[in-house]
Amino acid sequence: MTKTLAVLEDNSKYVAGVFSEKGLYQTSLPQKTLKKAIESVHGRHLERDDSLKYTRILAKVYTVMNGKEASIESIQFDFSDLTEKTIHVLKSTMNIPKGETRSYGEVALEAGLPNAARFVGSVMASNRFAPLIPCHRVVASNGLGGYGPGLSMKRALLSLESARIADFKHKKVDSRID
Repeated sequence: MTKTLAVLEDNSKYVAGVFSEKGLYQTSLPQKTLKKAIESVHGRHLERDDSLKYTRILAKVYTVMNGKEASIESIQFDFSDLTEKTIHVLKSTMNIPKGETRSYGEVALEAGLPNAARFVGSVMASNRFAPLIPCHRVVASNGLGGYGPGLSMKRALLSLESARIADFKHKKVDSRID
Protein backbone atom coordinates (compact mmCIF):
# COMPACT_ATOMS: atom_id res chain seq x y z
CA MET A 1 0.00 0.00 0.00
CA THR A 2 1.39 3.38 -1.02
CA LYS A 3 1.39 6.05 1.66
CA THR A 4 1.80 9.79 1.25
CA LEU A 5 2.85 12.42 3.77
CA ALA A 6 1.14 15.80 4.04
CA VAL A 7 2.02 18.65 6.39
CA LEU A 8 0.11 21.78 7.31
CA GLU A 9 1.69 24.71 9.14
CA ASP A 10 -0.44 27.14 11.12
CA ASN A 11 0.69 29.72 13.64
CA SER A 12 4.23 28.26 13.76
CA LYS A 13 2.94 24.75 14.56
CA TYR A 14 3.00 21.76 12.23
CA VAL A 15 0.52 18.91 11.80
CA ALA A 16 1.52 15.89 9.73
CA GLY A 17 -0.72 13.25 8.26
CA VAL A 18 -0.15 9.99 6.47
CA PHE A 19 -2.64 9.09 3.75
CA SER A 20 -3.19 5.90 1.78
CA GLU A 21 -5.50 5.01 -1.09
CA LYS A 22 -8.10 4.17 1.59
CA GLY A 23 -7.88 7.53 3.35
CA LEU A 24 -6.30 9.05 6.44
CA TYR A 25 -3.95 6.50 8.00
CA GLN A 26 -2.44 8.61 10.80
CA THR A 27 -2.20 12.17 12.04
CA SER A 28 -0.07 14.08 14.50
CA LEU A 29 -1.02 16.62 17.09
CA PRO A 30 0.43 20.09 16.41
CA GLN A 31 4.20 20.09 16.89
CA LYS A 32 6.69 22.94 17.35
CA THR A 33 8.88 21.83 14.46
CA LEU A 34 8.35 20.33 11.04
CA LYS A 35 10.79 17.55 11.89
CA LYS A 36 8.88 16.55 15.06
CA ALA A 37 5.57 16.49 13.18
CA ILE A 38 6.97 14.25 10.45
CA GLU A 39 8.72 11.98 12.95
CA SER A 40 5.55 11.59 15.01
CA VAL A 41 3.83 9.90 12.04
CA HIS A 42 6.95 8.02 10.89
CA GLY A 43 6.82 9.95 7.63
CA ARG A 44 10.47 10.73 7.01
CA HIS A 45 10.76 8.43 4.00
CA LEU A 46 7.34 9.06 2.50
CA GLU A 47 6.64 11.09 -0.61
CA ARG A 48 5.17 14.45 0.38
CA ASP A 49 2.04 15.96 -1.11
CA ASP A 50 0.64 19.07 0.60
CA SER A 51 -2.28 19.41 -1.78
CA LEU A 52 -5.64 20.72 -0.64
CA LYS A 53 -7.26 17.26 -0.60
CA TYR A 54 -4.93 16.35 2.30
CA THR A 55 -4.35 19.68 4.06
CA ARG A 56 -8.10 20.31 4.27
CA ILE A 57 -8.30 17.22 6.51
CA LEU A 58 -5.25 18.25 8.55
CA ALA A 59 -6.83 21.67 9.15
CA LYS A 60 -9.49 19.87 11.19
CA VAL A 61 -6.78 18.94 13.72
CA TYR A 62 -6.26 22.64 14.43
CA THR A 63 -10.03 23.10 14.68
CA VAL A 64 -10.28 20.43 17.41
CA MET A 65 -7.19 21.76 19.20
CA ASN A 66 -8.86 25.18 19.31
CA GLY A 67 -11.89 23.69 21.06
CA LYS A 68 -14.21 23.91 18.07
CA GLU A 69 -16.32 21.23 16.46
CA ALA A 70 -14.68 19.60 13.47
CA SER A 71 -16.92 17.71 11.10
CA ILE A 72 -15.25 14.37 10.43
CA GLU A 73 -18.11 12.60 8.63
CA SER A 74 -16.51 13.27 5.24
CA ILE A 75 -13.10 11.89 6.26
CA GLN A 76 -12.27 8.43 5.00
CA PHE A 77 -10.24 6.74 7.74
CA ASP A 78 -7.88 3.95 6.79
CA PHE A 79 -8.32 1.36 9.55
CA SER A 80 -5.79 -1.02 7.96
CA ASP A 81 -3.75 -3.05 10.44
CA LEU A 82 -6.36 -2.60 13.19
CA THR A 83 -8.46 -5.39 14.71
CA GLU A 84 -12.23 -5.49 14.40
CA LYS A 85 -12.57 -4.76 18.13
CA THR A 86 -10.27 -1.75 17.85
CA ILE A 87 -12.28 -0.40 14.93
CA HIS A 88 -15.51 -0.75 16.94
CA VAL A 89 -13.95 1.20 19.82
CA LEU A 90 -12.68 3.96 17.52
CA LYS A 91 -16.04 4.28 15.78
CA SER A 92 -17.81 4.52 19.15
CA THR A 93 -15.36 7.22 20.20
CA MET A 94 -16.08 9.16 17.01
CA ASN A 95 -19.67 9.53 18.19
CA ILE A 96 -18.83 11.37 21.42
CA PRO A 97 -20.01 14.94 20.88
CA LYS A 98 -17.87 17.99 21.62
CA GLY A 99 -18.38 19.05 25.23
CA GLU A 100 -19.18 15.54 26.45
CA THR A 101 -17.15 12.69 27.87
CA ARG A 102 -17.61 8.94 28.18
CA SER A 103 -15.91 6.57 30.57
CA TYR A 104 -13.75 3.75 29.24
CA GLY A 105 -16.50 1.35 30.37
CA GLU A 106 -19.22 3.30 28.55
CA VAL A 107 -17.22 3.26 25.33
CA ALA A 108 -16.67 -0.47 25.77
CA LEU A 109 -20.44 -1.02 26.10
CA GLU A 110 -21.18 1.20 23.10
CA ALA A 111 -18.63 -0.79 21.08
CA GLY A 112 -20.34 -4.05 22.03
CA LEU A 113 -17.48 -5.09 24.32
CA PRO A 114 -18.85 -5.24 27.88
CA ASN A 115 -16.19 -5.53 30.60
CA ALA A 116 -13.48 -4.28 28.22
CA ALA A 117 -12.70 -0.89 29.78
CA ARG A 118 -8.98 -1.67 29.95
CA PHE A 119 -8.98 -2.65 26.30
CA VAL A 120 -10.62 0.70 25.48
CA GLY A 121 -7.85 2.43 27.44
CA SER A 122 -5.24 0.63 25.35
CA VAL A 123 -6.99 1.63 22.13
CA MET A 124 -7.14 5.26 23.27
CA ALA A 125 -3.43 5.18 24.16
CA SER A 126 -2.54 4.07 20.64
CA ASN A 127 -5.11 6.17 18.73
CA ARG A 128 -3.31 7.17 15.55
CA PHE A 129 -6.13 9.51 14.54
CA ALA A 130 -6.01 11.87 17.54
CA PRO A 131 -7.54 14.37 17.97
CA LEU A 132 -9.94 13.74 15.05
CA ILE A 133 -11.12 10.58 16.77
CA PRO A 134 -11.41 12.31 20.14
CA CYS A 135 -9.70 10.02 22.64
CA HIS A 136 -9.36 13.04 24.93
CA ARG A 137 -13.12 12.74 25.54
CA VAL A 138 -12.73 9.27 27.05
CA VAL A 139 -12.10 9.37 30.78
CA ALA A 140 -11.86 7.03 33.75
CA SER A 141 -14.97 6.56 35.85
CA ASN A 142 -13.17 8.28 38.73
CA GLY A 143 -11.35 11.08 36.90
CA LEU A 144 -9.43 11.93 33.76
CA GLY A 145 -7.62 8.65 33.19
CA GLY A 146 -4.56 8.97 30.96
CA TYR A 147 -3.54 10.84 27.84
CA GLY A 148 -0.38 10.32 25.81
CA PRO A 149 0.55 14.00 25.38
CA GLY A 150 -0.11 14.58 29.10
CA LEU A 151 -3.05 15.22 31.38
CA SER A 152 -2.55 18.98 31.21
CA MET A 153 -3.28 18.85 27.47
CA LYS A 154 -6.31 16.60 28.06
CA ARG A 155 -7.62 19.06 30.67
CA ALA A 156 -7.01 21.97 28.31
CA LEU A 157 -8.84 20.31 25.40
CA LEU A 158 -11.80 19.35 27.57
CA SER A 159 -11.90 22.82 29.07
CA LEU A 160 -11.88 24.43 25.62
CA GLU A 161 -14.80 22.19 24.71
CA SER A 162 -16.59 23.08 27.98
CA ALA A 163 -16.71 19.37 28.79
CA ARG A 164 -17.72 18.01 32.14
CA ILE A 165 -16.42 14.79 33.61
CA ALA A 166 -18.96 12.15 34.54
CA ASP A 167 -18.91 10.94 38.12
CA PHE A 168 -19.14 7.31 39.26
CA LYS A 169 -22.87 7.23 38.50
CA HIS A 170 -22.28 8.78 35.07
CA LYS A 171 -24.15 11.96 35.92
CA LYS A 172 -22.77 15.29 34.90
CA VAL A 173 -20.97 17.12 37.68
CA ASP A 174 -21.57 20.79 38.33
CA SER A 175 -18.10 22.22 37.96
CA ARG A 176 -16.09 22.52 34.77
CA ILE A 177 -12.61 21.13 34.46
CA ASP A 178 -9.90 23.65 35.20
